[in-house]
Amino acid sequence: MRSDRWLGPLLSLLSLGWLVLAYLYIPASNVPGEPGPRAFPNVLGYALLMLGLVMTVSGFSRRREAAPAKANAGGDAPAAPLKHELRIVLGTFGLLLLYAFLMEKTGFLVSTPIVLVLGMAGILRMRNWRFIALMNIGTTLVCWIVFSLLLRVPLPRGSWWWLL
Repeated sequence: MRSDRWLGPLLSLLSLGWLVLAYLYIPASNVPGEPGPRAFPNVLGYALLMLGLVMTVSGFSRRREAAPAKANAGGDAPAAPLKHELRIVLGTFGLLLLYAFLMEKTGFLVSTPIVLVLGMAGILRMRNWRFIALMNIGTTLVCWIVFSLLLRVPLPRGSWWWLL
């Protein structure tokens, strides 16, 4: 069974759940005509819904592709790509959990560079440390400037901020 035949409907259901939760838990704008805090989550929800519908339609409209030829004499295809993909998915999930923990404890300015280094060096296996350092500084600085200075959104300081 092709993965996009079940992934498309799953993404559609996930986006519908997201839209319902955004409607229930995020307040609407107090000023008529302004998008309010619900606008960006709704845009993401509708984009995910469209992606899920496109994947569903394309998954069922294409003809079934021929099964790939067996790679070795035993009849089993090599499992290396599956292990590689599983490592990336589990690594990303673990990195997001670590980011949530660090964000609460150390705040944005400390946790973001740590997670970026671990993601680029650990999951993506990048070895150009100059690029990693510049990307780290640039990403953290741009996010801080946009959210903290321009949009005046308070970024998390963390519960350990007094140690720094």
